[in-house]
Amino acid sequence: MGKKFEQNNRQHNYFRTATNERNESEEIPVEKIEIVYSKNDTMATMKSWAQDVITCVLCDKPCRKFCNDCQVNLCVDCLGKHVGELQFQSHDIVHLKNRNIHAVFPDCKTHLGQRCEVYCKECHESICIKCTIGRHKTHDVSELEELVEIRKREIEKEVEELESKIIPKFQEANAMISNKIDYVATEYAILEQKLEELRKIWHQEVNKIFNTLGSLISSKKNMSINDLTNQQTNIAKLTSDMIETVQHNKQIMQTKNASKVTDYESKSKEFINIPKNVAVEIPFLKTNIVTENKLSIEIGDFKAILTETLLPHKSDEDPNLQTTELPDEEKMITIIPTENDSLIRIACTELNEAWVCGEKQTITRIDLEGDVKETVTTKCLYWPDDIAVTKRGELIYSDSDGGTVNIFRSGRAETLITAPRGWKPHRLCCTKSGGILISMSSGRHNRIIRYEENQISQIIEKNEDGKALFLEGICKLYVTENENGDVCVSDTNASIVVVLDMTGRVRFRYDGSAAKIKGPFNPNCLVTHSSGQIIVTDNSNLCLHILDRNGKFLSCLDCFGQQRCYGLSIDTDGRLWLAFNRTNEIKVFHYLK
Repeated sequence: MGKKFEQNNRQHNYFRTATNERNESEEIPVEKIEIVYSKNDTMATMKSWAQDVITCVLCDKPCRKFCNDCQVNLCVDCLGKHVGELQFQSHDIVHLKNRNIHAVFPDCKTHLGQRCEVYCKECHESICIKCTIGRHKTHDVSELEELVEIRKREIEKEVEELESKIIPKFQEANAMISNKIDYVATEYAILEQKLEELRKIWHQEVNKIFNTLGSLISSKKNMSINDLTNQQTNIAKLTSDMIETVQHNKQIMQTKNASKVTDYESKSKEFINIPKNVAVEIPFLKTNIVTENKLSIEIGDFKAILTETLLPHKSDEDPNLQTTELPDEEKMITIIPTENDSLIRIACTELNEAWVCGEKQTITRIDLEGDVKETVTTKCLYWPDDIAVTKRGELIYSDSDGGTVNIFRSGRAETLITAPRGWKPHRLCCTKSGGILISMSSGRHNRIIRYEENQISQIIEKNEDGKALFLEGICKLYVTENENGDVCVSDTNASIVVVLDMTGRVRFRYDGSAAKIKGPFNPNCLVTHSSGQIIVTDNSNLCLHILDRNGKFLSCLDCFGQQRCYGLSIDTDGRLWLAFNRTNEIKVFHYLK
């Protein structure tokens, strides 16, 4: 005879079974609800199916028997197998209609055939009655069934808090971020539109300024939206994790497995705090006509001023510059031994002193006799990329790994400049105006950035046609400033020296061919003399190339010996200080008559 379901006033489902007492082997069909028992889990759970029957846990045949002790469904054929596999346990086998569903307590690990009915609070484990008179005799214990109920109430409370309070807050935060993203995109669209309108007003020769501004705006917009998107992704993940936790907790609440309940660990503390909001700041675009022949535009840290002026032709001579004469050979002043490992950088300070550093975190100030006057320690992970001395005589150094340029004040390093995101600072040059020229790289891309009062005032990267001024590659640019304000750049990747005027326009390029050298030109560090002459190291030909300020080749000085020079500086007396990393020596020369 079949059995069907009815729903009472509490909306619970109950079995109503008509049983033929003379034939207990008659199958009992189930129309709405089935109690399903997993082979890997002795806990009973309710699962809705249509037109199905209760099946045996061992063979999936229709069952008529139930083991109250193990809480599993069994057919007649599998009764012996079930009892035999678990022969050390008691088995209360009853007809399915007489089953008594309750929590299944775990087997005692110590006493075979005994089930755990109490929980030891000191040992944090389930134990049987025999254990309570054994090694747990003096321990504080509680009934396992009571503990299960307490834990379930705790889980229920946690689920309620997650569903009613925490998850709605995260969902609200997610919606707010979506609105912020729309706001940021709209505001940046307005900003980009204003930029294009201003582009029409400015002269076409300054298109590179707007290209730079557009790049900055796009970069800032992408960073802002990326930050917000990352936060949104994080919140969405946390929300998903919480929903998954709720589902898991609900399953535990419905389970009859006491071990799963007692082993439960709360995760509420992981979700209690919503991630902090990302601060979004839309940069303000400022423009101004200072005079009839001067325009300025500013956004964030970038500021550009366009001044109408007549640039001198590259062949023009400056009457204020002294005419200098080169000797037939350079005059050695001294050789200074140092304690540095792999000496690579040098920067002159006063007339007879210089800062030097090698492949260590320290920078040392020495004099012409080699006496150490001062030693400072940098924040670098390995060693400084370059060092320089400011107009005020302060030591600065670049930390490419940290992405900063730092300055020493009162013997301590302070961050002076932080490179734009994605860029690393390398070579340094302190300008006459008090600014700093820094060569930077991002992957294989290279550029020069001018800083005035620690803010970006110029980016030298592309020419008037938007093409890159410097060749892509792993070698870093060396940079210095000439007396007339020209920016001199040693592009080792392209085997060329590029000289640009103050606006970033190329004045000339020098490829070393005029020197009629044997090997390929390999320019590295370079300096300029007060007369405007440009001195460049060539590590392939182990010599110095000397050019006038207009790019005319003057001479080569063979002063390297058989080693390469990786550090070059010039003092106020016009003497050259060359650092050699093989012998860790400094050679000081007079190269002018």
